Amino acid sequence: MKVNCLIIDDEVIAQDIIESYIKPLEQFQLIGKCKDALEANNIIQDSPIDLIFLDIEMPHINGLAFLKNLKNPPQVILTTAYRDYALEGFELDVVDYLLKPISQERFLKAVNRILSRPKPLSQNHAYIYMKVDLKMVQVYLDEILYIEGLSNYVRIFCKVRTLISYQKLSHLEEVLPDNQFIRSHRSNIISIDKITSYTNNEVSIGNVELPIGGSYREKLIQLLNKHQF
Repeated sequence: MKVNCLIIDDEVIAQDIIESYIKPLEQFQLIGKCKDALEANNIIQDSPIDLIFLDIEMPHINGLAFLKNLKNPPQVILTTAYRDYALEGFELDVVDYLLKPISQERFLKAVNRILSRPKPLSQNHAYIYMKVDLKMVQVYLDEILYIEGLSNYVRIFCKVRTLISYQKLSHLEEVLPDNQFIRSHRSNIISIDKITSYTNNEVSIGNVELPIGGSYREKLIQLLNKHQF
């Protein structure tokens, strides 16, 4: 099922940049681009919109004022050149707050927050997109065993494949839901429900033994001890 997107921004260049970031993502579909809230309102009335990329400083109606007046607003990612509205934006329950100029990595982090949110059981399992070579590759969260950080890239070990993605481990730590994944070492993030055994010094995922870093030990062991019977 596609995530229907709408871009609302009075800058054509900004519209084009966001559109170029959306295009490689198969799960997202761009429904339209608008220069102001009045134009956007017509599209929202006629088309089902799941996600809005919303600028704030625009002609006629401020983006936040527009959002406040939507009866059943879709998910919103704010895109703006101004830092001053961050608190107000998050009070309106926006998914993320992107400051221009927006990098593709930062954009990907924002949309992954949407895709990794729990979905109803009738829908597919949650997933994120990871940049592998020149493609954005869909990775289901429940197929990930553990992730290894290597300088400026990561190696994602899955049930039936291993992927290399050029991003930092700290970025994935922020994106992945903390009820499913936990940092066990400065070089590893592990899937909690894939742990088959553990000691105070290491965890095992199948036949792979991974060390537990000293600064991560207390939080990890406390979490695992809660599941003892």
